[in-house]
Amino acid sequence: MAHADSGVAPRRTLRPDQPVTFSGWRDTVARSLLSFDFDFDEPQSFKGAVQSKPFADLEFINMVCGRHAAYRDASKIELGQRPEYLMTLQLSGEFRLTQEGRTAVLKPGHFTFYDSTKPASLESSDDYRSLCIKFPKKLIGPAGDAVSELTATRIDADSGLAPSVWALLSTLNETLDNVSNVNRYSTVSSVMNLVGTMLASQAGAPAPAHPKETRASLLQRIHEYIDDHLGDPELGPQEVAGAHFISVRYLHSLFQDSGTSVAASIRDRRVERCRIDLADPALISVPASAIASRWGFKGASHFGQIFKAATGLTPAEFRHHATTGSH
Repeated sequence: MAHADSGVAPRRTLRPDQPVTFSGWRDTVARSLLSFDFDFDEPQSFKGAVQSKPFADLEFINMVCGRHAAYRDASKIELGQRPEYLMTLQLSGEFRLTQEGRTAVLKPGHFTFYDSTKPASLESSDDYRSLCIKFPKKLIGPAGDAVSELTATRIDADSGLAPSVWALLSTLNETLDNVSNVNRYSTVSSVMNLVGTMLASQAGAPAPAHPKETRASLLQRIHEYIDDHLGDPELGPQEVAGAHFISVRYLHSLFQDSGTSVAASIRDRRVERCRIDLADPALISVPASAIASRWGFKGASHFGQIFKAATGLTPAEFRHHATTGSH
């Protein structure tokens, strides 16, 4: 077998009509899935293609390829990397996944998942085709500990909630572009509730409980959601309300209790994140406009106005004072 070592590369989306050879496969997979080492039976004839489509907190990854093996050991797992699960829906060919002493062999109509924070080995046959959904582990909810024991376990798409999950993920994969930005996070919440319930059932764990929530606990959860999504320039009252299945009017009433507004809270949190980054000597070479974009500001001019109104200084003045100690 020919061997290829993978590194970390910037991410981009590949169209399935752009097949790559074995020499480019390592970077293609690192951009869309994770970092792996690879073996190829027939490297010169190998071809594969990946299409990666982000959708709120999820990523839908369509893959077609020839026979090969992939290995992810401890050296490929980055410290501080977001813990994720990758769920594979097998559409064609055969797929073998091994993790934590368990091995799942998939044929069309089966699916399984694996943990990005643990070593794994994968083998794909000729005529391989799959849909992979990558999502943060935290979206599984309270059943996460029980579900973690299910990695590399085959799930048949013809019993329990599995047919519904398969149909929902497949349909969503085909219609992602038709879902408005406002509705994407609420859609993800609904989808992951179903996925989490199915996996909890497979693990023999009770379905996640949803105790009655107080206004204070809901507001806390909303603040956490806002902090997690500050980088989304479309983040606003409609999106926040939709993600928590409440009306915009009720959302505004929650914030009125704390003496602020949704928009002001988002703006203030973004400014604070920008202040932290602008004051960081390690980021001195990063343009202020790039920092603003990272935290969801739509343009440098708009950011400059908001930042000066909040701090009394332009971003450049603030950075100079913060990094030189001058006043």
